[in-house]
Amino acid sequence: MRRKWVTIISIIFLILSSGYFVYNKITKPNLGPNTTRLYKRGFRLLEEQIGTYIKEHYTGIEKIEFSPIYVTDEGSTFSNAYVRPTIYDKYGNKATLGDQIDKFIPLSYGLISDIVLDFDGGGNDVIELLDSNDKLVDVSNEEHLPKRAILTEARSTDENIELLVEDGQLKGVVKDEKGSPGAEIVYNTELHKGGAE
Repeated sequence: MRRKWVTIISIIFLILSSGYFVYNKITKPNLGPNTTRLYKRGFRLLEEQIGTYIKEHYTGIEKIEFSPIYVTDEGSTFSNAYVRPTIYDKYGNKATLGDQIDKFIPLSYGLISDIVLDFDGGGNDVIELLDSNDKLVDVSNEEHLPKRAILTEARSTDENIELLVEDGQLKGVVKDEKGSPGAEIVYNTELHKGGAE
């Protein structure tokens, strides 16, 4: 009888561990530990840059929440990756930047277009963000977004938010230097394989 229970428990354990392995293989990107750390650090700074810009330049915002980091095109030295911010207005509506609006598909925020991630010759992190003038700002050694990397202008973000307001997905969100000082920013550095649905 005891042998039967040990066999049953072993089979259950094998099924659960196999399921966990398959789930991770399907949903988690296959990046090394140093690359994973670099992506998480870099995208956390990018999220702070985007979230700060929206919070400081738009009124009527309750919360800005970021998607996981979507990693696509695995296999090269550095995989392509991007995030998408979701804006919640004061009326309970929410809209995600980068979602298609009619026939217009705005850009997502990620590698090449907004951030450069790499390792230098000594294996140290290289993290560079684009500023408002499309010049790279080195933030490799920063824990939080430095003043020199704060955006004063973000045309594609402004255009995307304007379209979301025109489309009725957001209400009462207006570009204004008063901003939304009480808005919450929810960062997300979880890595997911594939793109947003």
